[in-house]
Amino acid sequence: MSNYAGIFYRIRQRLPDKCLKSICFAFVYPHLLHGIEVYANTIPTHLSKLVILNNKILRILQNKPYRSPVKDLYTAYNTLPIPQLHIQQLLLLVHKCIYYKYMLPQIYLDYFHDNYTIYSHDTRQKTNLHMYSVNSTFGWPKIL
Repeated sequence: MSNYAGIFYRIRQRLPDKCLKSICFAFVYPHLLHGIEVYANTIPTHLSKLVILNNKILRILQNKPYRSPVKDLYTAYNTLPIPQLHIQQLLLLVHKCIYYKYMLPQIYLDYFHDNYTIYSHDTRQKTNLHMYSVNSTFGWPKIL
């Protein structure tokens, strides 16, 4: 995605804003969405370079100064910052797993279970989705 910043910097004066927005959603946005459910499940420092690069591209396309508020950039393009985009995509995945299983790959068919299929006793949360928890520090940065 970093090579798009230079390209967008050179073409931003030659194309209208509507065209620049379309190009952004055609070339940058698919890269952000591809696998965001997996790669964004990391600590925020691992995502910070991607967030900064995305903000930079939005500033270039909208011809805004470095100090312009990030919220305004996302509002102008009617999109979400990467952490909120990650949450949205996770919610869409859960929705598809529950209501539209035929739209998903085979691996996701048994991804979520209701609590009543796991436990034999009745609880107030029996209709909620079962949350598996993992107690691991695998992937976290090592502290010296």
